[in-house]
Amino acid sequence: MEKSDILKLNYKAFIWHAVFLSLAQKFMDINTIIPTMLIQSGGTPVHLGILTAIMVGGNGFMGIFFASFQTHRERKKKYLLLGINLRVAALLLMGIILAFSGLLSNSLIIVSILILMTLFSFSGAFAGIAYNDILGRAIDKRSRKNFFIVKQTLASVGILASAILARRALQLLSYPQNYSVLFFIAGGLLLTATIGFWLIREDPVEVKDIKGF
Repeated sequence: MEKSDILKLNYKAFIWHAVFLSLAQKFMDINTIIPTMLIQSGGTPVHLGILTAIMVGGNGFMGIFFASFQTHRERKKKYLLLGINLRVAALLLMGIILAFSGLLSNSLIIVSILILMTLFSFSGAFAGIAYNDILGRAIDKRSRKNFFIVKQTLASVGILASAILARRALQLLSYPQNYSVLFFIAGGLLLTATIGFWLIREDPVEVKDIKGF
């Protein structure tokens, strides 16, 4: 495959991911859904504080360590796929836990929420570093302006549609079934979005001899 064809394929792959990620956005709006779940499961202010620290600070803090690790790698695609698939797994497991929450103790639900949100947050940081690195190399410089315009336009439409559908899902079902369905849908959409990453053709980069953290 010629270089121009590879660049066009990468362009379409990133657009594919952006569209389905935007559709999943409001279904996995963890900043509002997860704290509500935690409180309804009997969580205390201490639990809520731990959850907030994980979701707000965990992503950025762990990015320091993940960036140091990935800097020494010629290819980042496998790390991107690993991080995204871990996020999908966290969403689907959250949906399963909520679906069977009636059979589980509140303490087990709370612990599960904290563990899965840690996995979701940290894997997002891990995948985000690889995503930005690959994006900077996989899209032709002459196409980047057009890419970001198209990406932002389609993502805006997708987020609007996602918000409407998520609101409808919350109205049709009661807790915890409504949140369970949201996470299953989010996991399915995010998994569909990863198809774009499988199609990306990544060129290896020159690894500099950087020693230490």
